[in-house]
Amino acid sequence: MTLGGQVTDARSGTPIRGARVTLTLIVETPQGTFGRRPRQALSGDDGAFSFDGLDDGQYTLNVEKPGFASYPDVFGDGVPERITIDAGRDAPSLAIALEKGAVIAGRILNADGEPEPEVGVAALRRTDKVGPIGFAQNGHAQTNDIGEFRIAGLPAGDYLVMASADRRGPFDAVQVGAGTTLVTTYFPGTRRRIDARILTVTPGQVVTAVEFAIEAVEAFRVSGVVLDRSGRPSPRAMVMLLRNMRLSESVFTPPMMMMAEADGTFAIGAVAPGTYRVEATAGSGDLAGGIGGSSFLFVEHLDGAPPTAATTITVNSGDVTGVTVVARPPDGR
Repeated sequence: MTLGGQVTDARSGTPIRGARVTLTLIVETPQGTFGRRPRQALSGDDGAFSFDGLDDGQYTLNVEKPGFASYPDVFGDGVPERITIDAGRDAPSLAIALEKGAVIAGRILNADGEPEPEVGVAALRRTDKVGPIGFAQNGHAQTNDIGEFRIAGLPAGDYLVMASADRRGPFDAVQVGAGTTLVTTYFPGTRRRIDARILTVTPGQVVTAVEFAIEAVEAFRVSGVVLDRSGRPSPRAMVMLLRNMRLSESVFTPPMMMMAEADGTFAIGAVAPGTYRVEATAGSGDLAGGIGGSSFLFVEHLDGAPPTAATTITVNSGDVTGVTVVARPPDGR
């Protein structure tokens, strides 16, 4: 079977050349719904594209072109459609209209008014599809050497702009000697989401001069030991520190992670004040196993009391030491 269509500008109706069209087969399994065997094509001078030799089944279509908002709008009012290919029926001819993408640009500073480079800046769009928080990331950029950022290709809507430490991976957060750490800050310069300013953008609009300072707070250290259920040190266990966020403060903070030493000890630095869950997975310390195998655990301070079912610690004005994590094996038993 063959599936084809045309990509055009939603405002002018003119064909869009060079749009990247991705067609993905949808597979339903007992474990969930998955995308398989994605295929790509570029639209021609007349905006046309086509896919040949398609198997019967259901597919999803994604279209991207620099300067335009992506199709479909997964956080918009519509529901992404599934395209049914059936040898007994004619395949539909698709008409894809792309809206011009909006741009939010500006600069992130530090508390001294100097540019802050290598900071992650996210545009969070208002939506009713992510639960009570009501905002989902729709674009991301990193500040350059003079603190400037530019987030393009945004669908029209209401946005919050959020700056945070742009870690290349969760292990980058383990800076035991760091005296301060950057914390999530919203435009125009607040740590509280409810005090953030909402920016409303229309198709193709360019919003500039979004400038604010990202806050830095005193950093502390969380340290302790990981034990197995028999009370022995658990070498190379994966330890995760996850922030318990209030809806008024933030949307998401990546976990801070490290691998325990041979004697089961661990130390995580650059920890901002707040309440955290401590989780650990015994075993080889494999990253994927550490995330997927985490299960219920016990946390305590080494004060002679037996482990309790408490799963949180609070970092206030000093280091938190002597935390014991009793981790279950990766299989969760």
